[in-house]
Amino acid sequence: MPVPYPAPGNTRRALLAAGAGASLGLLGGCASGGPAAPAQLLQAPAATLPGTHQQDLRDPASGHTWRIWVQRPAGPAPATGHPVLYVLDGNAAFALAAQLARNDAARPPELRPDAAIVVGIGHPGDAVIHPAERQRDYTPPPPGGSATPQAGGADRLLGFIARELQPRITQAFAIDAQRQTITGHSFGGLFVLHALFTRPAQFTRYAATSPSVWWNQGQVLQTAAQFMQAHATAPRAFSARLQLRVGSLEHAQAAATPARAAVQAERRLLERTEALAQQLTALQWPALHVQMAVLPGLDHGSVMLPGLVDALALAQQAR
Repeated sequence: MPVPYPAPGNTRRALLAAGAGASLGLLGGCASGGPAAPAQLLQAPAATLPGTHQQDLRDPASGHTWRIWVQRPAGPAPATGHPVLYVLDGNAAFALAAQLARNDAARPPELRPDAAIVVGIGHPGDAVIHPAERQRDYTPPPPGGSATPQAGGADRLLGFIARELQPRITQAFAIDAQRQTITGHSFGGLFVLHALFTRPAQFTRYAATSPSVWWNQGQVLQTAAQFMQAHATAPRAFSARLQLRVGSLEHAQAAATPARAAVQAERRLLERTEALAQQLTALQWPALHVQMAVLPGLDHGSVMLPGLVDALALAQQAR
């Protein structure tokens, strides 16, 4: 069943919004200083996020190249090792998640969570969103079929993460193998669910924000049913936590325009995600813990940031 969105998350969202306003005010102050101020600002060296490294990695198996970002942990390794958060749509979401992790590391010691490693997975180029590549990489292959150049490449990307990316992170850092989290929004959330239902041991924690459960006539819901049937009896060779987040405005009655209402009525994202959470919760498996929340006042796009906040918190939770 959905649970009320926790108050600390709402507070943190408000602080993030206040911080954004302060930044805009700072730039406005520079502009008011005279015609030369903006030009001087633009001629300054490009800003970088401390402790962050970026590299384009080519997958030998598929020939595809993904852009990878890594935020080094901003604190000492816990006794069990660092938790790791893998963030899909890295072009849009990595810097946000990495800065959140840096902010956590600056908190007073008694309030500071374990220092996390943040790994972004995106695409070469400066665009915030890469629509064609997202559909190609984040959607599951059709039942009994294989990936095409346009869609169905989720297993290919999961294989790249398992063969190439996760071993590199393991070799570079002291990590906690029991706190490996992957998070994604929209198509990225669909990818997270597909990963859980087909490779439940590749990660230990899964955070899906507004997952596109409607894709291909609700294919991932059929995959979920197969997952539940395959693991109906113990023992289960995995232990996983699933965090689901959806905006309260992601249904037809709350749509901003009639066209959007028609899309949301067809997709029924909120309704289907709630039903999936209820089905998984009803299993009462010790190997799978499910937590679902509907975030008030948020639509499909605006839910991404609080989803990241909660995904990082999930990654940092103690075992």
